[in-house]
Amino acid sequence: MTRGRRPTKALTEAVEIAGKRGSVEMVAGRRSKAFDFLIIEPFRVVFVKVKRSRTSFTYPKEALDKYEREIASLHRVALTRVTAREFWVRSPAGEWQHFLIRHDSVIEVNADGTYIPREVLPLEAGNPEESTADGE
Repeated sequence: MTRGRRPTKALTEAVEIAGKRGSVEMVAGRRSKAFDFLIIEPFRVVFVKVKRSRTSFTYPKEALDKYEREIASLHRVALTRVTAREFWVRSPAGEWQHFLIRHDSVIEVNADGTYIPREVLPLEAGNPEESTADGE
């Protein structure tokens, strides 16, 4: 059983975004299918599932928690060296988030499928010899 209406506006926008990456093939079938369309790139085929969300996600884990069933369904698609699985989410403000579904993780990617580098926060380790027991 699926939840909510089919994201027709989101699908239309998603196909436009996907067209910049390669040839797009829509998948006909039931509402509960694992993916909505394929992107045929020169070096791989990407299986894409599109959903709407009421909010944006700060971490990929939030998307995984909210759309566990849909991502689990997409995860059943065979993953090889020439295939990829992506889960795309559109917020009401029209913002898109794209997630690469791997065997053991979910990673946020750019619309073109490239990885988003994680921010490295500069942390300075204090010298324990300079501080006293009461923090002064």
